[in-house]
Order: sequence, then C-alpha cells, then structure tokens
Amino acid sequence: MHRENNSSQLRYFYIDAEYRGVGLGKKLMHLYMDFFKEKNYQSSYLWTFQGLDAAISLYTRYGFKLTEEKLSEAFGKLVNEQRYDLWIGDEG
Repeated sequence: MHRENNSSQLRYFYIDAEYRGVGLGKKLMHLYMDFFKEKNYQSSYLWTFQGLDAAISLYTRYGFKLTEEKLSEAFGKLVNEQRYDLWIGDEG
C-alpha cells in the first residue's frame, strides 16, 4: 500500500500451510522488492508478530530491520507485534 513520504507498507503477507517451504515466500518478496524499486519508494514497513521466525528471517534477508515492538490484542489474543522498516540502500 502507498503511504505518505514516498513510502509503502507491505500488508497481509500470508502463505497457506500446505504451500510453505517451496519458495513461494521468497518469490513474493522478490516481486515486492521489484515493485518497491519500480515505484521509486524511499522506504517500506510491515507489521508481524514475534514468533513467526520464518517470515521474520525472510524480511530481514531483504533488508528489513526491527524498529518497534508493542503488545497487542488486535487479533483476539495477546501478541508482541513487531514493526520492520526498510530504507533505500538497505535492501539485500
């Protein structure tokens, strides 16, 4: 999603369990990074939850860095939400 200050937000990145582990997450991240560059965004961010280690590993491989954490009950149970940010020149 487009956000102010030439920024974007990656939202609802989800792969059904039966399709995990076959490289779809990596492919989707690659497509997102191509889109990010094509649109000349200067930064991007996403929210995820502590404990989603495979997703977090994927995001950090592409240069996202943990910038904020907060406890939340937004999804019906207490979770530690984590914000990851990416700035131009940081992607990997």
